[in-house]
Amino acid sequence: MPEVLRHPPKLVTAAIALVTVLALVLIATRDSSSQAASPTPATSVIILSGDGMGIQQRTAIQYALYGLDERQPMDALPYTGFLDTIPAGPIAVTDSAAGATAWAIGEKTINGYTGLGPDKKRVPTLLDIAKQQGKTTALINDHDVTNATLASFGGPVINRDWKSTIAAKEIYNNKVDILMGGNEAYWYPPGNPGKIPNTVPDEDRSEGRQGNLVEKAISQGYQYAYDRDTVAALTGPRVLALVQDSAKRRWVEEKGYKFKKDPHYVPVVDMVKKALDIADDNPNGFFFAMESDDLDSAGHEHDVRNVIQSGRTINQVVKAIQEYRETNPNVLLIVTADHETGGMTIEPMGETNTNSDGDDPIPYWGKKARNNAGPNGEVPKRSGPIKIKGTKDRKFKVDWTTPEHTGGMVPVTAVGPLAEELVGVHHNTHVFDVAKQALTASP
Repeated sequence: MPEVLRHPPKLVTAAIALVTVLALVLIATRDSSSQAASPTPATSVIILSGDGMGIQQRTAIQYALYGLDERQPMDALPYTGFLDTIPAGPIAVTDSAAGATAWAIGEKTINGYTGLGPDKKRVPTLLDIAKQQGKTTALINDHDVTNATLASFGGPVINRDWKSTIAAKEIYNNKVDILMGGNEAYWYPPGNPGKIPNTVPDEDRSEGRQGNLVEKAISQGYQYAYDRDTVAALTGPRVLALVQDSAKRRWVEEKGYKFKKDPHYVPVVDMVKKALDIADDNPNGFFFAMESDDLDSAGHEHDVRNVIQSGRTINQVVKAIQEYRETNPNVLLIVTADHETGGMTIEPMGETNTNSDGDDPIPYWGKKARNNAGPNGEVPKRSGPIKIKGTKDRKFKVDWTTPEHTGGMVPVTAVGPLAEELVGVHHNTHVFDVAKQALTASP
């Protein structure tokens, strides 16, 4: 019997979910307060990515944190659509580099390339275009500020793993005004411990290959921050904040670590608010590319509890941006994902789980695998049960089909000037088209 016929209930569930989601694409609110405005020369754009966040991840976050009635902030945005995720070349499933590059340059590219087309030629990214318009530029992450997604906007290379090269490109000629995120290791040369103490032997050893880039950034006029106090004191216009990497995931895995007591942990929403405060001084507007990379890591590790934790962060950021938009409505906010990770499926309690191992069965700071199904399909603790908020006893669990990325379409929600252009089903390169038009106020 073909493999696909072994679990027909999962197929039915997936089909129902697809029909429901496609129906949502056809719904755009008629409330005049939600109508998208026309862009002006001072229009700002924010692209917020939940790395690896497909429709099942968004649904699990909705159920766990907001229940069945209150719509989560990222799904309450008035315009909804879908984006394909397929890259250039012979591969059907994208990585984060090719997925984000499609948004950044409006062209599908090869997995592993950041900010470059398949011919490896350099073309202007949305960040470059915003800079040409005199706008403030920012890259913000809850994980590595030199990762593939942010590099697609600010660090074009043919190998996403050239982290220090990406860091050097991000500050070259003050290209990115505001850089905030984790993993200071790539900014300091070997032997320089940086500002953030290591809590695990050999973890995050300084391994920069471009010299002391923090020192270089400071010499160029960047203000440098590394904990809550120094981030709070930032005034701009150029800042580099390298803070604790993936602190909430570390808290789950590393015994004894308490992120709230770590002075180097800075909530992502606080970094975003600080960036908005700095960028608000620029009458020409701004361009932000932001990401929760922790969500993708949770998918690779088959850990729905960390998916939900990362979703909390994304919704906090969306809420903060919406509050900013109350007095600054000329901001286009786009919330989407580069791909889905893990083949996650919401299932009823009682079904067995597959024995698929995660890509990282032993998490970064863990000592043993915790997220694998038992020998008889027992549900691991990181896969459920998850209670639906506001209900008495309604629960679900999740299952996973792969430790890697999958090739399905991903949702996109938006608000602000030209947001209505994202309604429908589009290539992921359409994000570039709409964002560029908003940034340049061009027809």
